[in-house]
Amino acid sequence: MTGTVATDRQITEATLVSRNDSLMMASVHDETLMMDIVSGHYYGLDDIGSAIWQRLETPQTFAALIDGLAMKYDAERSVIAADVAELFVLMAEYKVITLT
Repeated sequence: MTGTVATDRQITEATLVSRNDSLMMASVHDETLMMDIVSGHYYGLDDIGSAIWQRLETPQTFAALIDGLAMKYDAERSVIAADVAELFVLMAEYKVITLT
């Protein structure tokens, strides 16, 4: 997903992250392709974005998601949290996920 979209949404450790299950979705190799049939927009996630998307099959808190990613990938938790928060702000603006 690319683009610059402004949002006022603050993501905290307690933020619950949920997929928009109304999107049509397909996996192609290590990537995930999604289409919003109402708007006609489509989105693509690379291999890392796809791994995050898979973890959101069940809604979970931002903290739980980041903890799981930190255990899997060799990177500092704070770096992962910052990168994922940036992605989630964009995904929420495009209504691919819901942040509550």
